Amino acid sequence: MIDDDIIPYCIWHYIDLNTNTILGYIGGPQKHKKENGNIEFDCTENKGTGWVLAGTFYGVSPSFRPIPIGMKIFCAKRAKEFPYNTKDMYLMYDPYNIKENCVYFTTYIQQVPNTVPLYFYALGDNIFPSFDSFPPSSEWIETRISPIFVMINKNKKFKCVNGRCLPWIDPIPSMYDSDPHDDLFTLENCVIYCNELVVSKNKGRPFNILEMIASENTKKKHSYTHIWIVFLFFLTFVILIVIIFKRSQKNSIAKKYI
Repeated sequence: MIDDDIIPYCIWHYIDLNTNTILGYIGGPQKHKKENGNIEFDCTENKGTGWVLAGTFYGVSPSFRPIPIGMKIFCAKRAKEFPYNTKDMYLMYDPYNIKENCVYFTTYIQQVPNTVPLYFYALGDNIFPSFDSFPPSSEWIETRISPIFVMINKNKKFKCVNGRCLPWIDPIPSMYDSDPHDDLFTLENCVIYCNELVVSKNKGRPFNILEMIASENTKKKHSYTHIWIVFLFFLTFVILIVIIFKRSQKNSIAKKYI
């Protein structure tokens, strides 16, 4: 059994302060077959002498279709010659134009709950990936594509919120979690059920056009009702103030002529 919709990616660093050599590399995981026949992915295989595993993140496999709303495919372009570091990082506008010297992964382009920023710094034709918001030295410049947002856990459950499938580990803040139901899905099922046009408040089912119109009409009715309630409350308050004021004036005039 292969569970490869969400797989780990390996961040490798090579830092030699004596020679002022700083290199970075994003690599794909190694595939291992377990005794029970299942396939798992990890970052246990060393990239080479001097390279250290600086971190791991999880991305959606680039072969996953359709590409989830709010995510894009990225290419971490590796050098063809030694030391085989990452030399460029860019967004794939054509997901079918596959290049051999790219490590591809799909992830979020904006911050969502249960993700962390991954930064990219450039110096010459070297790209240094890091979870650190500060570059390795003042010579390095943050790239235009930085940061992107990645999962640091292998999330198996997602929730459809405002048209996007969000990883669900910790409770999502109310500003994101506008759906009252608790339906959680695998990524595949979430993408199938998640409707990008409306907030999913239909038990995970996509709205059809009639349901969408009915939903909008209900929202408008509720909105108008709230406006009228506030207006009537305000009008009642003003009338009470006027009545109290007039009574106060009458009492003052009556006392004057006594």
